Amino acid sequence: MVKVQMAHAIFFGVVPEACTFLFGSRGPMAHRRELAILLLAAAPVLAQGSRGKAELKAGSSSITIDYGRPSSPTDRVGEQQVGEVWRMGKDAATVIKTPVDLMFGATRIAAGSYSLFLARPASDRYELVFNSQTGQWGTAHDPSKDVARVPLRRETLPNLVETFTIELKGAGKGGSFVMSWGKTRLSADFTTK
Repeated sequence: MVKVQMAHAIFFGVVPEACTFLFGSRGPMAHRRELAILLLAAAPVLAQGSRGKAELKAGSSSITIDYGRPSSPTDRVGEQQVGEVWRMGKDAATVIKTPVDLMFGATRIAAGSYSLFLARPASDRYELVFNSQTGQWGTAHDPSKDVARVPLRRETLPNLVETFTIELKGAGKGGSFVMSWGKTRLSADFTTK
């Protein structure tokens, strides 16, 4: 939330000052083209304010997950409907990049890049979905490109987590994938190959 507030303060505080500096007293409407360029240049800064990154060292490189961080004062994961597939974040699709193969129990995920989704096949089950399509908007899930589904453990948290969070926690020759939002924490252990 603080990052978003800072981005808004920068945008609404700096942009008007920059327009006055660049365009002088004639105002920004006299220079629409320059204003459009300035606004387009500021857009990536505003969009990045609500992104998160989870990282875990794997050999000489790292496993990374890039994801959007929505906020909500309710248990959004717990409210996910049975049969629904969720984009796990907001804006662009959540993407995991792994330089090594991952083993979630007997399920092997080959080194590479994948979009991640969350499926709820039954009221008491959640699955982490690895999808070979990357670069799309988060809501564009093509089930024909699903590579694997990994069962997740569910835990009810005592306190509300308002901002969606993904973590990669190291343990031995692998680690744990952990996501938390609302009063729900979902996790799965993996080893690296």
